[in-house]
Amino acid sequence: MSMSATSRADRTGVALTALSAAFFGSLAIYGKVADRIGIPLNELLAVRFGVAAVALWGLALVRHERLWWGRRMAGLVVMGALYVAQAATYFTSLQTVPAAVTSILLYIYPIVVMLLAAAFLGERLTRRRGVALVLAVAGVFAVVDPLSAHGNIGSAGVLFGLAAAAIYATYILTGRALLRDVPAVVATATIATTAGVVFAAAGAAAGQLRPLSGSGYALAGSMAIVATAIPATLFLAGLARVGATRAAIISTLEPAVTVVLAGLVLGEGLGPVRLLGGAAILGAAILVARTVTPGLTEPLVRE
Repeated sequence: MSMSATSRADRTGVALTALSAAFFGSLAIYGKVADRIGIPLNELLAVRFGVAAVALWGLALVRHERLWWGRRMAGLVVMGALYVAQAATYFTSLQTVPAAVTSILLYIYPIVVMLLAAAFLGERLTRRRGVALVLAVAGVFAVVDPLSAHGNIGSAGVLFGLAAAAIYATYILTGRALLRDVPAVVATATIATTAGVVFAAAGAAAGQLRPLSGSGYALAGSMAIVATAIPATLFLAGLARVGATRAAIISTLEPAVTVVLAGLVLGEGLGPVRLLGGAAILGAAILVARTVTPGLTEPLVRE
């Protein structure tokens, strides 16, 4: 490939990854609006993952992707189960804290990956990584900011947000072992299918599955396309062009987009201390992405 072609592919990859982050940044806004109009969580996520799975399987068929069975499929089901836990904790956090706070707290996940990799994969905790850890911890305290003039935020929501980050970190590291040689589109579609089935079953067991209004179906369906299928596809295309380390850095645009959208759509304001805390967390995420083993802090697939 010529230098000019490489440069074009690089710019295209950056643009695709940035667009992916922007679309993913709308996810928390959808969750907040769905909660406000009373869509049960299990039903919302069943529709989200169900519609996204159909779209992604269609893409896999168009691309003539190879399907996998046996042990690899079992591994994908495990990944789906982890993503169920991550989505459940993320959206539960949204019910009690501002959308921007939940989105920012999720970006603690590179720090958790770094610590888990140090404990189990032999990654060294260098001075720069130590600085990232301190930045992230300070950022969390600033984001919680109990003395904020913009109001306290629920401790349960914060804990669910941090749990979502921890589960996502586990999901990423597990994917390194279970998703080798599996086409990313097929992996994403299988994980979305697993999550859709689990949330539908949970909703049925809780008696939460019921006909939605037209606006309810439109909201849940558009969340599946706009905040799930489209950004997942864009991310895969961008990742192939810029690599996992740069993709991890570019993806930190996601909570920044959420902050802007939360202000415009939901009227949420975080205040300067929480915004500074969010900047510290994202700075820590970027620092980790630049110092750990390439690809360690960015998932092979995103949903």
